[in-house]
Amino acid sequence: MTEKLLEVSNLTVKIKKTNIKPVNDISFSINKGDILGIAGESGCGKTLTALSIANLLPETAKIDSLNSGIIFNNKITTGVIFQEVRQALNPLIKAGRQITETLELSGKKNEEQNNKLALEILASLGFEKPEKVYNSYPHELSGGMCQRVMAAIALIKEPELLIADEPSSALDTESQKCILSLLAKMNIENKMTVLIISHDLSIIKEFCSRYLVMSKGKIVKEEFAKEFLVNQTPAQYEKIKNKPEKIPLLNLKNVSNKYILKNINLELYAGEIFGLSGKSGCGKTTLALCILGLIDYEGSVHLSGKKPVRGQLQMIFQEPGASLNPRKKIGWLMNEPLVIHKIGTQEERKRKIDKMLLRVGLDPSFKTRRVHELSGGQKQRICIARALILEPRLLVADEATSSLDVKAQGQILKLLKKINKAIGLTILFISHNKEALEYLCDRTAVMDNGKIKICS
Repeated sequence: MTEKLLEVSNLTVKIKKTNIKPVNDISFSINKGDILGIAGESGCGKTLTALSIANLLPETAKIDSLNSGIIFNNKITTGVIFQEVRQALNPLIKAGRQITETLELSGKKNEEQNNKLALEILASLGFEKPEKVYNSYPHELSGGMCQRVMAAIALIKEPELLIADEPSSALDTESQKCILSLLAKMNIENKMTVLIISHDLSIIKEFCSRYLVMSKGKIVKEEFAKEFLVNQTPAQYEKIKNKPEKIPLLNLKNVSNKYILKNINLELYAGEIFGLSGKSGCGKTTLALCILGLIDYEGSVHLSGKKPVRGQLQMIFQEPGASLNPRKKIGWLMNEPLVIHKIGTQEERKRKIDKMLLRVGLDPSFKTRRVHELSGGQKQRICIARALILEPRLLVADEATSSLDVKAQGQILKLLKKINKAIGLTILFISHNKEALEYLCDRTAVMDNGKIKICS
């Protein structure tokens, strides 16, 4: 008979001082050695369900203890891979030290052995140079690399239960397979139970033995995975037919960076959507930061033959939670760039903010919320709205859809295409999603080891 590891009974999560119940009376169980998936749209309650099990709910939320119950069969060790890795990692401590600290806290004090184990698990997660990653700070690593470091911290103590919240959303296809294969291996060899949260139903079906689908705080479907889908896409995308006129807008000449970039030469045309793909850590985000002048570089970056000025370039960052001020309400965050650039009257700004929130699929009432009250997908939509509100000439979108559910991904891709066609906005779209690049982009380039290898 299959042994139950834990049972969730009538779980309800409430937002304090409100009647909002983002998780409403759900029940399910997880068997020992099982791989259970929870899928659903952004904001459906997936993450709050997982955080309830891990006893890590934010201060603004609470379990309705009157009827809810989470019962573990025995006392177990739990590891968590968080969705927003840059907020979970300490920016002042090197990656290797954060991994070995987990071992020390679990009672393993042999420093040499801990360092060896840390390097071994980094290598198993696909890092070709684990020693370099071990000695790097989080800000020196790409988003995908940070996500794998987070996985190493969670996995190194070989937990009995692993909760993985969007563990592959920021990863390229090769890295996705690497991390999921390691989870599957530990599940088989160590009998590790896995609860995986994802908006990508194809990953859930491929990886999990059983899965739940949530919608509006409730479980609406429970199934055993009968099919194994490889590289299944969330939607079938059409090709772009209309090509923009080739007038140079952005020109990069011999752009280099001491970390990774090596003499990048690239030209983006006015009105086009240019796609940039490549493995995690290949230099995609670093190039974007150089274009926006946010890090030092050698070479030249020109917009219409001149050095870009503030407001002309805007960026949608890969980590939405890390790029929004958690102390401020959404309305303040949306209003801030308009105030800085002295755009419009107070009433005009209000109307502009409402219109932009509606454009990205959010109700204007979101202005009164704070960042921690939003799901990962909702945070990304706020980042997109905030970037677009200044009507820039060039928009850099760094993995703008990676944290969104399938439905929201399609909405954002259609939104970017609509804006591109309506006002001729030039977009540099960075993504490891091949289907999204094919749907959205006029041209694409592939980066490898700091160089642009292919343009098509």
